[in-house]
Amino acid sequence: MRALVTAALCAAALSAAPVLAHHSFNMFDVTAEKEIILEGVVKTWDFTNPHSWLTITVTNKDGSKTDWSFEGAAVAALVPKGITINTYKPGDKVLVAAGPIKDGRKAGILKFVRHADGTFTLPNDAGNIGQPALDRWKAKNR
Repeated sequence: MRALVTAALCAAALSAAPVLAHHSFNMFDVTAEKEIILEGVVKTWDFTNPHSWLTITVTNKDGSKTDWSFEGAAVAALVPKGITINTYKPGDKVLVAAGPIKDGRKAGILKFVRHADGTFTLPNDAGNIGQPALDRWKAKNR
């Protein structure tokens, strides 16, 4: 019996390790004041764990192009939302709302994505940041 209890405790401790290893979202500024909205074309959609990544190519005012990468939720959190490996395809035109990464790189955490057909997806798991951002954007763009 003692061996069984010891084994159970060890298993519980080991299974908690991945949770403890997950990063915080403090590297991103998720405030409404710092929110970025970018229009671009999907370059890649990495439907992976522990986070998905959407990279878009944005055409700047001077005609040059810049790639931006955005962190999204894990596959297990996306599938129940109807988001799959085929949701964002290379060449798709999208509008992305994100919380920028604080170190200035061309990256951020996804809040919402508007597709060319006018539909929206919320591919994030960082608390309740997607829907409020979408509501703000819709209120400004009626």
